Amino acid sequence: MQYDKKRFKVWALPHPLILFWVLFPALIVNELIFGQRQPKVSLVDKESDKPLLERTYIPCPHCETLNDARLWAKGRAFGNWFGLVCPSCHQVIPCLWNIFSLAILAITFPLWYFPARFFRRRWLEKEKERLVHVLERPLIQAKSINWLLRGTLYFGGLMWVIMGVIPQVWEVLNGGEWDWIMIFIALPIWLVTGFAWGLFMRFFMNRKGEKVDGHKSD
Repeated sequence: MQYDKKRFKVWALPHPLILFWVLFPALIVNELIFGQRQPKVSLVDKESDKPLLERTYIPCPHCETLNDARLWAKGRAFGNWFGLVCPSCHQVIPCLWNIFSLAILAITFPLWYFPARFFRRRWLEKEKERLVHVLERPLIQAKSINWLLRGTLYFGGLMWVIMGVIPQVWEVLNGGEWDWIMIFIALPIWLVTGFAWGLFMRFFMNRKGEKVDGHKSD
C-alpha cells in the first residue's frame, strides 16, 4: 500500500515510539491481558492543525481505507488480542508484537494455540458488533481525555502492582515474608512516574499540527 508522504508522516518501524512499543517489557500486560495492540503502520496528517490524536489514521492494507485512530481510543483500545478490525472490510489490520510478549507466547504455545483458533471467529463477530456501536457515536475529542488522571492511576498504579506488589506476592508464595516498607515506598514513586507520563501524553497527544503552508514533522 502506497502512502502520500507529502501529506502524511508514516509511523512504522524504526520510528522511536514504535520501537518503544516493541521493546518495553511492561507492555506485555497491555497486549496479553488487556488486548491493546499497536498497528504496524500509522499515518499522521501533516496538513491538519488538529491535535495529534485527531489527525492520526490507521490504514487497512486490505481495502486501503484510512481509519480514524480514535475508533480504537479509550475502552475500544482493549480487547483487540488478534489485531484491529477494519470497519470497512472487516479484515484484521496487521499489528506489532512486543518482543517479550512473543517470548511468552512461544513458551506457552501448547496452552493457547487451540483455544485461540477456536475463539478467533467468535471474537471477530463480537468485534464487528462493537464497531457498529462505535460508528454510531461521535468520536472522542482530544481535549476530553484526562491524561493526568490516566497516567497517575492507570499507568502508575499498574506499574506499582507489577513492579512492587507482584514480586512480593511471589516472595511470600516461596516461603518469604512481606516487605511492607518496600511496597509503600514504591507506591508514591510509581504514582509520580505515572503523573509524569500523563503530563507527557497530555502535551504529546494534544500537540497541534501546521497547515499546508508549514508542515511540521512529528
